[in-house]
Amino acid sequence: MFTWASIILAALKLINEIMGAVNREKWMQAGADAEIAKISAAILQKTVAGKKMMERVNALSDAEVDDALRGLEPK
Repeated sequence: MFTWASIILAALKLINEIMGAVNREKWMQAGADAEIAKISAAILQKTVAGKKMMERVNALSDAEVDDALRGLEPK
């Protein structure tokens, strides 16, 4: 026959396992969120760099663009 102490101990073990599973899920989600934030920051940085580059290109005259493109041709 079960004693009250063994029943309470079993209930506490069950609660502990449930809380552990919940915490593991939160940690995994936090890690995924951190990775998403890191990748988003990298994309944003590339977007900003691309925008700056386009601003520089758009500021060039037609002759300057032609000269720059001519410099890219293989020799």
